[in-house]
Amino acid sequence: MKCRQLTFYAMPEAVEIALVTISEDVVPRYIALPHFLGYVVLLSDTHAGQGDTDGRRQLTVMSFWHTGLEGSDAVAREFISEVNRVAGTNPSRKSFDLLKAMWRDSNGEELAEFP
Repeated sequence: MKCRQLTFYAMPEAVEIALVTISEDVVPRYIALPHFLGYVVLLSDTHAGQGDTDGRRQLTVMSFWHTGLEGSDAVAREFISEVNRVAGTNPSRKSFDLLKAMWRDSNGEELAEFP
């Protein structure tokens, strides 16, 4: 399993725009690709630089893929361009091999485990 991670900083109003873009543009296009499994969007609980007062927040967007990232590069590049336009920042981009993962619901029931 593969994971693509994009990390960037944005003001609160840009965070909302990024979430709409992810939900309405990126995810539907990823769903159409054969190896897409899901995604996670994380919002830091601290501001950029920990002491900055400009209000920017760190976002990390992670998409998960069965065997590879083929076909997803064009969508990722377009999302990066949109983040740059809206937030005025260039996201850092990394890819990972996912070695182990597990999700549980609030009752402790296992929802998914990999591998």
